[in-house]
Amino acid sequence: MNRTIVGVAVVVVIAAIAGVGIYISQSLDGVVKNAIETVGTESTGTKVVVKDVKLSLSEGAGVVSGLTVANPTGFSAEKLFVMDSILVDIDPASLVEEVYIIDTIAIDGARVLAEQVGGGTNIQALMNGMSSEASGSGEGEGDEEGQEVQLAVREISFTNGNLDLRSDVLGERTLTLPDFTLKDLGSAEQGLTPDELGAEIATELLGQVKDAVMDEISDLAREAAMVKLKEKVGEKAAAGLDKLKGLFKKED
Repeated sequence: MNRTIVGVAVVVVIAAIAGVGIYISQSLDGVVKNAIETVGTESTGTKVVVKDVKLSLSEGAGVVSGLTVANPTGFSAEKLFVMDSILVDIDPASLVEEVYIIDTIAIDGARVLAEQVGGGTNIQALMNGMSSEASGSGEGEGDEEGQEVQLAVREISFTNGNLDLRSDVLGERTLTLPDFTLKDLGSAEQGLTPDELGAEIATELLGQVKDAVMDEISDLAREAAMVKLKEKVGEKAAAGLDKLKGLFKKED
């Protein structure tokens, strides 16, 4: 989910700073905001909205604030994914090179809503929609020369994240996600594509989410005891626990 969104935001900010000559500087923030919303919505198959974008061209930096991803059809009207801010700080000297060097990507205040309704989840529904969008678009998309942007990132930080977990079996729970930092992804000699970079972030984030969910399920099992839980709500509860575990299972 956030693999595409983060990748889209980062690439659009970089493209704006690198190609600023084609824009009227006074409207650049709005152009970037609209581009993230348009490309993000096309990529995810659900509505992406950005509250604000602020670029500092002299410093080679940009901040995307209030990015939200709507829940797929069939789930609640609340947002599936919210990010308070994404800071992208670029090394300006690298913008003339084949690989763009990003000093920092700082993701703050990410909130994920994971809903389970019957046998389905909103996250899986979003991923299915993204797969449909990808299969519906032609192969070889990218810039006109067919060469994808190459990126290297010195540091990615993730702070103040949380997960709202909602199940028609187990009710509602809010879990705090631990902060984490990733360093030295890609290099000036061997860059990563935006999808590859986003996958690195998503893998770490989903790992943290999975650990938090498993800890919560373990606590629930200890407190209620599985036998009593089965007596209270029947075999449906045990099946619900298995579905929640499967929801955050990493794919190979």
